[in-house]
Amino acid sequence: MLIPWQQRFAENLIQMSSDERVMRFVGSGQWSRDYAFQRHELALQQWEQRGFGMRAITERDDGAFLGLVSLGDGEASGLEAPVLEIGWWVEPHAWGRGIATEAAAAVRDEAFKRIGASSLTACFHRDNVQSKRIMAKLGMSFAGEVTDRYGKPARMYALRRAKWMVATNANANASRP
Repeated sequence: MLIPWQQRFAENLIQMSSDERVMRFVGSGQWSRDYAFQRHELALQQWEQRGFGMRAITERDDGAFLGLVSLGDGEASGLEAPVLEIGWWVEPHAWGRGIATEAAAAVRDEAFKRIGASSLTACFHRDNVQSKRIMAKLGMSFAGEVTDRYGKPARMYALRRAKWMVATNANANASRP
């Protein structure tokens, strides 16, 4: 399940962002407890002010925290505004279950349907082949070499609303009897 970010997820974010396995492809590296709490507070503020943002990914049956998917303002030359950026982290014990793909697809659809994004971007570091695969599954394609918010080289993938709409309509038509 995807749940808008809440106060109760503070410790989950603090623990996850200090795990070197989760953070090895994040340009900042592991976060301090204070920095993670600051980011938690910013996530709460974004929901209050914008009505979208970070979401917790939880188990359907028991509500256990599995990770997060985020949606925030993005920017990219050559893409029509508004541009939103999507990202995800999954707890190592839940890797390989398709959780990030499922959560990111739901948030991608929300970005275009409810929020009205014209384009969606995501960045990954060259060695993070799993994120690259997820981006491809989301319908995103290579948009260029960039520098991430931490000053590290990254690759940006993007999806324009028009391409998403074509794919969505094709999938809807294929599932009709």
